[in-house]
Amino acid sequence: MDVRILAATHRDLNLLAAEGRFRQDLLYRLNVVPIKMPSLCERADDIPLLVEYFIGRFGKRVGKKFRTIDKRTLELFETYSWPGNIRELQNVIERAVILSEGDTILVDEAWLAGESPQSRIRRLH
Repeated sequence: MDVRILAATHRDLNLLAAEGRFRQDLLYRLNVVPIKMPSLCERADDIPLLVEYFIGRFGKRVGKKFRTIDKRTLELFETYSWPGNIRELQNVIERAVILSEGDTILVDEAWLAGESPQSRIRRLH
């Protein structure tokens, strides 16, 4: 039997292994070809492309076509910290596709979890 395992985490497994909180032998087995992927907030330039992809994917699923993304919505996406990473972006877009009427995608700022407008302002300055 030929088995391959793909594992993903946001934790520092090397640090956890050094602290004795993760099995070192398992770390070596998993660490054959490590791939470091920066979080979504570190890849703001990727957000418009991802937004378009998810809009197309979810729009097709529910039978809707969108022509534009509200400019304020896109700015909100590019400045938000995305603590839930790409999965959070995907969920917000899916919700927007379902709830948006017409041919423009709109997102309510309240849909973005865990970040108040004040903390966003502090982060931007």
